[in-house]
Amino acid sequence: MLASPDWLSSLYRRVGALIIDAAVLVSVGFVLGWVFESYFVELSVWARAIGFAIALLYFGILNGELNNGQTIGKRLLAIRVVNLHNESIKLDVSLLRSLILITPFFVQGSGLPGALLHSFWIYPVSLVLFGGLVSTAYLMVFNRRTRQGPHDWICKTFVANVESDPQRPESIWLGHSVTVGFVLVLSLALPAAVQQSNIAEPQPDLDRSAAQLLQLDIANHVQIARVDSQRDDVENRFTSAQIMLTENRVEDEDLAADIARQLLQGNDRIRTQGPLIINLTYGYDLGIFSSWDSRMHRFNGQEE
Repeated sequence: MLASPDWLSSLYRRVGALIIDAAVLVSVGFVLGWVFESYFVELSVWARAIGFAIALLYFGILNGELNNGQTIGKRLLAIRVVNLHNESIKLDVSLLRSLILITPFFVQGSGLPGALLHSFWIYPVSLVLFGGLVSTAYLMVFNRRTRQGPHDWICKTFVANVESDPQRPESIWLGHSVTVGFVLVLSLALPAAVQQSNIAEPQPDLDRSAAQLLQLDIANHVQIARVDSQRDDVENRFTSAQIMLTENRVEDEDLAADIARQLLQGNDRIRTQGPLIINLTYGYDLGIFSSWDSRMHRFNGQEE
């Protein structure tokens, strides 16, 4: 007997369970942020690794045989992760399944370093980010025969209704396999097109200026970029400096002025680029929860 909707969970239940699980993870992140805020701020962009580990263990352990294949959301909505034989999956399989599922979401918005955009690593990142997100969205919506996302497909797992009788699953439709393959190939070709059209060449002088600012005790991450755009025949040129602070001094005009003065004195190209925008930011991003306070300060590129 082939699988029926009575055995496989509907998309609505899966999304509902995911929303509940996301709320649980946000709550965990909020409590951890309240207790360890200064530590997460000090970690800067690496704080997302902590949220990634928490999410991986949450989904990996609870979706496995140790908890009958049910996260909190799945338990509330009476669905569970199973294998081909309608049995709970082993811990290693569950961890791999969770790794495939959550990695694209954590890579997205992680603030990848500019140097990576000009190296070989942009291709695997594009495969994980673009290929992973698009493939997951496509299969979850259109793969109604087996209702498997890439994480289920690779690990040979299914999300089934608890109260239903086990049934033999069908094979995924060939057209879905072809579409996912096309998306993955496209994700590998995308970086080359983007590099030619949108990504500026590396600018060592800005990297040196950023390294100098990092020597200040007040900053733990600095990113400087030149912006050169044109709209309605009007050129808009300026330099933007994103400064992540170790203390919440985003309203400190004197601090912003000191940073601007150091940049203008140490880099002639910044001086001639136009206005200098100093974005002072304080906070952290765990991936499962974030807290930010930010203030933009604008300076004339010619002032000392």
